[in-house]
Amino acid sequence: MKTYNYLFGLLAILLMATGCGKDNEPDVKIEPPVFNLQKPSNVEAVDLGLSVLWASCNLGASSPTDYGGYFAWGDPTGALWSADGISYDEQGYTWNTSNYGGNNPPADISGTDLDVVTVHWGDGWRMPTYAEMKELMNQCQWTKLEQGGIKWYEAKGPNGNSIDLPMGGLYYDPTGEKYARFLGGPAHVNTSAFYWTSTVSWTQSNARGYDIHPGVVTAWMLLIGAGEKRYLLDYVRAFHMPIRPVHDK
Repeated sequence: MKTYNYLFGLLAILLMATGCGKDNEPDVKIEPPVFNLQKPSNVEAVDLGLSVLWASCNLGASSPTDYGGYFAWGDPTGALWSADGISYDEQGYTWNTSNYGGNNPPADISGTDLDVVTVHWGDGWRMPTYAEMKELMNQCQWTKLEQGGIKWYEAKGPNGNSIDLPMGGLYYDPTGEKYARFLGGPAHVNTSAFYWTSTVSWTQSNARGYDIHPGVVTAWMLLIGAGEKRYLLDYVRAFHMPIRPVHDK
């Protein structure tokens, strides 16, 4: 009996060891978050004294300091997290999918059928272009604020009106593992603010620290980091971050 128990225990240990190796791990499915895309009844079009009106809250948010949703570039559904057709190797990202604008995305998707804001809010609302985000970045006075553990930036326009931009961070691709693609996050919450523009970047080889294969294009986004430092940088289109809608005057 002792011999039988010993052999049974040894067999169990061997089975556990062979089943727990990384190559034998099951493809764990992580459910992505879901966000409400309806336009809130209390959203306002704020005139900052700039070329366009800015929404008083993020897409998917219910208040000005609510982080709202996290969205990929060029996804009109607002619910796409798939990495199918996108791979990452020692040379960077390759792209073989029609998702997130596809292999040859339009130079700008603001107001088009690829614009998640236009599709879900309608009534003239759209994503901000590179030029409009640059105007917001350069012509507003920025102040970091905090209340109840939530941090955000106040952007005060030339006419004295202001909007609040919460520091919601982003979802990105931290490991390259198939089961975790684009679900790393939300990262940098209350540390940095990330916001998509609608404009493609033709910069090649590197997108904010992520290498890309020749021919893979990225999109511009606003990053507000420590010390209210602001940058317009290109990023991988399948990464998910907040969007602040705009409206023509």
